[in-house]
Amino acid sequence: MSLTTPRLLLGCAVLGATLLASGCGFQLRGTGVDNVDLNELDVTARNRYGQTYQQVLEALEIDGVNVTPSAPYQLQLLNESQGRRAVSYTSRATPAEYELTSNLTFQIADRQGRPLIGPETLNTRRTYVNDKDNIIGTTEEEALLRNEMRGDLTRQLLFRLSSLTESELSAREQTLDQEQMP
Repeated sequence: MSLTTPRLLLGCAVLGATLLASGCGFQLRGTGVDNVDLNELDVTARNRYGQTYQQVLEALEIDGVNVTPSAPYQLQLLNESQGRRAVSYTSRATPAEYELTSNLTFQIADRQGRPLIGPETLNTRRTYVNDKDNIIGTTEEEALLRNEMRGDLTRQLLFRLSSLTESELSAREQTLDQEQMP
């Protein structure tokens, strides 16, 4: 048996597994979001150095959106809040599980600051076990969950933005202009 026969068999096995996986509808996990159709967008936030703001900027740029202050529409990240509450307790009345929540409120405004979309609030939540014997591990788990939740909020925001077009925003802006006319 030559050395190329095992490689050939391995290649056929990989090809066969790929065909089977694609035939059943399997897809690699991605953002699950269609592309954002907006060409330009200005992005503002109360915390311009925050991780959520940075993730949103990066995601928009990856999607091909030119983030510039001179854009005709402005994505405003109005408020980001986080919470934590105990959801179950041990027999000693100490928290056994915590529920983490994160909310992001945003709106899309025109150059005059008039809201065209929103304000809308996106939210996500996770639960984790509070291990009183492993405080460092529990703290790290909470930090990892917070980061994962931030990614979820960014994906939800991109999903919402992917449903918008510049023509739709322009139509909303024209409607506002007509409402202000006497």
